[in-house]
Amino acid sequence: MTDHFAILDQPRRPWLDAGALKDAFHQHSTALHPDVPGTGDTAQFVALSGAYSVLREPVSRLRHLLELCAPSALAGTSSPPPELSDLFMQIAGARHRLSALLTRRNAATSPLTRALLAGEETALRRELHAALAQLESAEAHALAEVRILDATWRETDAEAVRALALHFHHLAYLARWLAQTREALFTLGG
Repeated sequence: MTDHFAILDQPRRPWLDAGALKDAFHQHSTALHPDVPGTGDTAQFVALSGAYSVLREPVSRLRHLLELCAPSALAGTSSPPPELSDLFMQIAGARHRLSALLTRRNAATSPLTRALLAGEETALRRELHAALAQLESAEAHALAEVRILDATWRETDAEAVRALALHFHHLAYLARWLAQTREALFTLGG
């Protein structure tokens, strides 16, 4: 398996400084870019770009770290974090109402009918913005927990690996719900 940390000369850790990671990518890409005469290497540049793509996103970085140090930790299925179950149900309900609203809006044949749906759209938009704020707050908290774990990280420590797997699953759910909520807001136009 390719070690994306090694490609970018980064330590195998749950948390990486975004600025240092970007600097490492730019430093390596300067020499490997295919457009650089005499030194460019397309295959290595593609590998470098792939490594940067994986490591810059916390969820994909944690997945990759677990794949390298404890692949079995990814095998178990995880349920949504219990502390977010109410928020998950709220988002699921809002997405269901959005689907029904879009069906009614697309079926509306007159501007008056569409105008009558505006109040419902506004309320749903407000609800989705509130859910988005809660999700962003939960994500910030989860990332702070990863930073705390990083301070004592040892990939040979079974307890640390178990904690990392829990953080990975938690952040993966949050990332999925954030994407769905942002998509719903985009669909509503704001």
